[in-house]
Amino acid sequence: MENSQTNFVKIIKEICLEYHISLQSFGGDWGFLLEREGRRTYILGYQFGLNSAVSKDICTDKSIASEIMSQQGIACVEHICFMAPHMFQFVGGNGNWKNLIDMLEKYGEIVCKDNAGTGGNQVFLVRNQKELEQAADLIFRRADAMAVSPYYPIHDEYRVILLDEDVQLVFKKIRKHLTGDGSSTIRSLYAEYLLNGGSDQAMIPAKDMERILKNGEEYFLNWKHNLGQGADAQILNESETEEICILAKRAAKCLNIRFASVDVVMTKEGLKVMEVNAGVMMENLAGMNSEYYQIAKSIYKKAIFKML
Repeated sequence: MENSQTNFVKIIKEICLEYHISLQSFGGDWGFLLEREGRRTYILGYQFGLNSAVSKDICTDKSIASEIMSQQGIACVEHICFMAPHMFQFVGGNGNWKNLIDMLEKYGEIVCKDNAGTGGNQVFLVRNQKELEQAADLIFRRADAMAVSPYYPIHDEYRVILLDEDVQLVFKKIRKHLTGDGSSTIRSLYAEYLLNGGSDQAMIPAKDMERILKNGEEYFLNWKHNLGQGADAQILNESETEEICILAKRAAKCLNIRFASVDVVMTKEGLKVMEVNAGVMMENLAGMNSEYYQIAKSIYKKAIFKML
């Protein structure tokens, strides 16, 4: 989809038209200049003119953000930075492989991702050295650094959208799954799922295809919880997610970020902050139904009014 056709761009243009805000577009609707009553501000991508450049860059750097949060006693998923080989001239060191393999052997399963990536792209679950080398090769082709974390089997994942420490929205990310009937293989259940209009973004290992699920057994189609990779959103009240919101607020305050979405995961060790995103993207949420579109529009409107 062209950027100019996204829900985000449509929402920004609607808000400016409805509230008589002058709007100029740049770079195929990737950047906007907003003006009203002598005040001007910018939006670039999903970045609004509320966050400082330093806070935005800290949130973008997964390893730095997790290190800062850990130092401040905020429970989070630790991300360790490994620089790409073409960056060694700047950072020195003897290479990555020994430390990467040590980390894999320590945890058994690790997650490798672009240290500055978004949307669940270039994110790999690694269980052996072959998969580690493949993941590192793919990531380092595009990125200057790779973030590596232990793999936590995540029971639930939530997103909290904050504006100046006030919770604007909380939703649970619900992964698509197959449900066993005691006789059908995963292959046949998945085929039926696709025939009924299901998403084709499943990540099913070949070894699982002929497995028969027990009656009522759930099999998740993707280990990732990203809305852009097939998950659904279930909006929750702040009152029923109090601990999640408190943790998200602490993370945002720690990183000095005003407008952000904080991903919080439930692990067997309790709640942890996965990431803090300075770019507030609600594209997939807004596309789910008209109610969610209006919720996203309301939040973006508040951010624009804060800027102006």
